[in-house]
Amino acid sequence: MKHRLPVLALVPVLAALVGLAAPTAPALAAKPAKKQKTMVFEACRHGCHYRTIQKAVEAAGGYAYKNPKAKVKVAIRPGKYVEGVVVDGTERKKNYDGLTIEGTKVDRKRVVLEGKNARGELGAAQNGIEAISVDGLVLKNMWARNYQSNGFFIHASTEEGQHCDGYTMNNLLASGNRSYGLFAKNCLGGKMINSAGYHQGDSGFYVGETPCDKKKWNVYDNVPCQKKPQWTLLKNDESYENVLGYSGTNSKYVRIIESAFFNNGAGIVPNTLDSEGYEPNGWNVFERNDVFWNNYNYFLSGSAFHTVSEGLGELSGQTVNYPTGVGIILYGSDHNVVRGNHVFGNYKWGIASFSGPGETFVANEGNEAKNVNNEIVENVMGREGADPNGEYDIWNDDTGGGNCWAANSANSTFAPGNGKVPLSQIYPVCPQAEIEYAAAKSINLAAGLQIASLAETGNPTTILGYAGSSPPQNQQCTWVRRVASHPPFQKFKPVEVAPKPGEVTC
Repeated sequence: MKHRLPVLALVPVLAALVGLAAPTAPALAAKPAKKQKTMVFEACRHGCHYRTIQKAVEAAGGYAYKNPKAKVKVAIRPGKYVEGVVVDGTERKKNYDGLTIEGTKVDRKRVVLEGKNARGELGAAQNGIEAISVDGLVLKNMWARNYQSNGFFIHASTEEGQHCDGYTMNNLLASGNRSYGLFAKNCLGGKMINSAGYHQGDSGFYVGETPCDKKKWNVYDNVPCQKKPQWTLLKNDESYENVLGYSGTNSKYVRIIESAFFNNGAGIVPNTLDSEGYEPNGWNVFERNDVFWNNYNYFLSGSAFHTVSEGLGELSGQTVNYPTGVGIILYGSDHNVVRGNHVFGNYKWGIASFSGPGETFVANEGNEAKNVNNEIVENVMGREGADPNGEYDIWNDDTGGGNCWAANSANSTFAPGNGKVPLSQIYPVCPQAEIEYAAAKSINLAAGLQIASLAETGNPTTILGYAGSSPPQNQQCTWVRRVASHPPFQKFKPVEVAPKPGEVTC
């Protein structure tokens, strides 16, 4: 008797046979995305369509405006370009967002922007490259020198809707400029990396006036400046023989790491001043830097450069200047972290922190230059005795509050003031409870570190007396050298200015 398979039993067999007879076609592989081609506008002294960097920049901006998806680059061949370049993001029918301007050689000294005899629309060229309200700008492989204001200057217009987000300054050199070397102001996030600056009348590197989420943000409102901070990075930089190595007026969310600041008047100086918006400076991190030999007395006539700064303000009719002979200064800082730095060979102090009085003496209107909630931790001071800092490794004026010191190298020295306040109160250990900004005091006479007394504002043992030395080169009178000469350190050499006879009157 023959047996038949049930109809349902045949279904899987037939399906298998069909599968063998007609295999499934493989899915078509996706085509690789086409790499976006970069449109290059080349500038050179001879043989190129564009004989100046400015002309190449304007052509690139016009092309990008008509082709908004295009990547655009200005490539500069080696040579000296006596001009000041302006990249104006507010200009009609131009688009400079995402533009790259770079020298074609890795050696940044091959492309020189020369400020001497350079002319702009209104006279002498002020900046090597000035970028106004441009996002994503990249500057690379260039040297800007001898300009009336700055080497490389990126900033945003204060008008509503203008901004300069996410810039990159890479492998740049700036020297001999009247104000700043690499300068960013009112920008959200950016990078200054692998770069160097020397002989600036203010600082080699500057990040200032970091904008907040609200234009009328005020630190007393007790809300973050930026809820989602956009950080600026400085890494692998060298700043030397400037008034200041780094200056950060009202800067926020700046991280400076693995860089060297040496032979300046002072090394790393975040500060709070009325001259810029969004006071105070704060929420910055200075980590794993070498900060040393910052003993350049630029007030002397033999200095290779002279200060353009008007100082920190006035006290009793006397100008208060930036202190010289100091490695790291926190002036009116909020929530800054100074961690893991090597600080040595500075003739006055290694790391100093103080407030700008907004009470009794009005050095800061609005009383926003308070030193609060900072951490100074894990720093190695004085090369463990081989190249000590001068008077003290660590100095604090006992204002503000919520600040703390911890795990700095053994045998670090701390300024005691008049001895009436215990060191444990002036330099409390970490962690400390944070203090409310409104509760912090910007003036404190008790320890004799900020002001000895209301009648002794010129006492040089205090910060206001020292910084207010008159004439200013007399700050040098209290410098302390504990070694005959600085022991060698890597490739660096100490540079100081010798006073002429009678120039230092002490």
